[in-house]
Amino acid sequence: MKKINWSKITPHLIAIGIFIVVALVYCKPALQGKVLQQGDVIHWKGMAQNSFKYKETHGHFPLWTNGMFSGMPAYQIAMDPANPFNLIYVHKVFSLFLGKPFMFFFLLCLGFYFLSQVYGVDYRIGIAGALAYAYASFSSILVVAGHETQVLAMAYMPAVLGAILLVYKKRYWTGAALTALFTSLFVAMNHLQVTYYFLIVAAFMTVFYLIEWIRAKDYKHIIKALAIVVVTGIIGVASNIVILATTYDFSKATMRNGVLNLDSTKSGSEKTTGLPIDYAFQWSFQKPEVFSILVPNVYGGASGADELDKNSHLAKIASDQGASGDDVVNFAKQTGSQLGGTYWGSQPFTSGPVYFGAVICFLFLFGMIYLKRRDKWWILAVCVLAIMMSWGRFFSGFNDFLFNHLPMYNKFRVPTYTLIIPQLLFPLLGVLTLNQVFFIETDKAYLLKKLKISGIAMAGVFLILLMMYSGFDYKGAEAGQIENAINQTTDKNQSSAIQSAYNALKQDRQSLFGSDIVRSLIFILLAFSCLWLYTKNKLKASYAIIAVLLLSSIDVLAEGRRYLNDDNFQTAEDQDSQNFSPSAASQQILQDTGYYRVLNLTADVFNDALTSYFHNSIGGYNPAKLAIYQDLITYQLSNKLNLNVLNMLNTKYVINKTAQGEVAQQNPGNLGACWFAKQIAFVKDDAAAMRALDNNNPADSAIVEMPEMRNLSDFKTSPDSTAKIQLIKNDNDLITYTSQSNANHFAVFSEIYYDRGWHAYIDNKEVPIVRTDYVLRGLAVPAGNHSIRFEFKPASFYNSEKISIIASAIVWLLLAVTAFIFIKKRSATNNLK
Repeated sequence: MKKINWSKITPHLIAIGIFIVVALVYCKPALQGKVLQQGDVIHWKGMAQNSFKYKETHGHFPLWTNGMFSGMPAYQIAMDPANPFNLIYVHKVFSLFLGKPFMFFFLLCLGFYFLSQVYGVDYRIGIAGALAYAYASFSSILVVAGHETQVLAMAYMPAVLGAILLVYKKRYWTGAALTALFTSLFVAMNHLQVTYYFLIVAAFMTVFYLIEWIRAKDYKHIIKALAIVVVTGIIGVASNIVILATTYDFSKATMRNGVLNLDSTKSGSEKTTGLPIDYAFQWSFQKPEVFSILVPNVYGGASGADELDKNSHLAKIASDQGASGDDVVNFAKQTGSQLGGTYWGSQPFTSGPVYFGAVICFLFLFGMIYLKRRDKWWILAVCVLAIMMSWGRFFSGFNDFLFNHLPMYNKFRVPTYTLIIPQLLFPLLGVLTLNQVFFIETDKAYLLKKLKISGIAMAGVFLILLMMYSGFDYKGAEAGQIENAINQTTDKNQSSAIQSAYNALKQDRQSLFGSDIVRSLIFILLAFSCLWLYTKNKLKASYAIIAVLLLSSIDVLAEGRRYLNDDNFQTAEDQDSQNFSPSAASQQILQDTGYYRVLNLTADVFNDALTSYFHNSIGGYNPAKLAIYQDLITYQLSNKLNLNVLNMLNTKYVINKTAQGEVAQQNPGNLGACWFAKQIAFVKDDAAAMRALDNNNPADSAIVEMPEMRNLSDFKTSPDSTAKIQLIKNDNDLITYTSQSNANHFAVFSEIYYDRGWHAYIDNKEVPIVRTDYVLRGLAVPAGNHSIRFEFKPASFYNSEKISIIASAIVWLLLAVTAFIFIKKRSATNNLK
């Protein structure tokens, strides 16, 4: 048996070691047992608590959660389908069982490094590209925000691209197995928006190679390569079919598939077919804001005023008034925040800019000018497309067309997310450029010529930045309000103070921009100098490579520390006490062990999942709410609080804030878990049903739309004062009731209507569920004593489990066969030697 070739393995082990060390140092407080303050993760814990409590007693997660929005599918919160061949074990191996947040950055590095090795790049240059991709500012911002699935999907995006590239390079078996594996892991991270953007990248790359193969008349390879990629891609996707099927099925009923749009001036309405475009495009870059990829604080960085220090213009105002020490900085930050913050772009708010690194941007520009390889053009094309898409509403003609015509695009929001595409491809072209410079190029004169042109081009970019620096007015969306406040203030001293403070803030915004121009220019000059000295034979290639690696890495790592630093960590105990300790009001409510819901008016009701940690909440936090519930929020619970609607939602307690603190108030009008309505009020459609809720007493009238009449044919009710119906147990996916009556009655159940999996049974005989009161369930209950049962058995879940198991097994088989072929070939080669 041949000994291990350590000379081939050692460089990769060095790379892995560097990735681990950098991640550990970058997230050092986690080594001390501290945890990140991640808003989305904290809210996820709140929304998932109902599912975890269920799992404690049942051994698995439920498919329906009662915790928020009065009940909804739990697919996107916590789900554990049975799969003995689950490939998530491979994910754990790839992450080396590192904890959070280390594994996020390690996997980002590992995924890009794999792609660089497929391209045949030197390991040192691959390390530089991997660190640039992993520690670009947006990665740190996403980790701190708690967008963990997006970061993990971004980690596998370059890996899938590399696997496909192996197939295109005619390494069929290896490429096939890895395409299936990485596709499976990529899709398992469950961030469809990142998946969508990856498909755009893969499409551009495939079109490029198709053109190349057609030129070479390599038609056999075209058929073979495309067949392998498509088949193995489908297998990888199929291994996650439970996630995809349930998500797709759920999406048909969510606000992302359209909501009710009532015309307030008429009696009509319309149903939108996707997210409203204004909502989807809220987070759009103004065109100049895209320069943040090169100069991070072009628009002031993050919302708030954390960037302001004792040297800021606002701090000088405090100093001039006699303040000193921390008071100066506190004044600058508090006043800056009150006046709009340092960020003055058009996004509602932002945690920071999308910065790729000045060195990486220069290398990308240099590569476009210097490289002769044709694949740079597909990289440029998809990067330009992504940047144009990131402009959203500020490039409306183009992006409105995409939103209305590009399949599935209107299901996503936040156009700035498209910049994850150039975040990947800028360093990719950068490492291809460096590899060409240091290991392939033999014509130093040509290299020097292109380097000079690139330097001149970059100087032109900085000239544009200087024009922007001097030409911007540094006024944000707050400018109008501040001007009105100044004009309406009768006290001249006060109006002068406001004006002075606002002028100082604008100066600080300009200073932040200016200092980052200088910062980026220095990094580029240093990188340019390294390449120049190498070209002039005054610096060895190995030294130049290390120098560029250090420059590009220090560049992004230092910028990333603005958004992920020691201040973002806290002890787990502090985090739990701050977010998951019940208030006195919650403790009072928890003494009631019945089944009911809570409205917490001390929080942002429909953007708060912490209430769901303790109670079944009327509100919640989820960007993909059920459309009918979003309609209810919009027209009955948001601008106005319809008490009758709260009553029908089984709202037993309301948490309010008083001078004495939070108090729990019992709702005397609460109708409970179920009741017999006195009559059925038929209305024409959704719009009529929503309007009928304005003045309806749900205890008296059950509002049913005309299309539901088919489920109530020949059903007539009669008065019966002795009739009663009661809840026996609500066990998430299984709810049981009993009823007693001497006549037919129409029962209303305070459970959210969802026709994609709920089944109703009266005495074990299935009966149709009637959509009632716009969002609730109703049943026609005949006279007599009956047991009533609701079961949640979504076909999208149960029908896809077997497919997922089979596909996962095929992926393992592909890996085993590929490993066998590799070992056999290696053995044959050794025997020949």
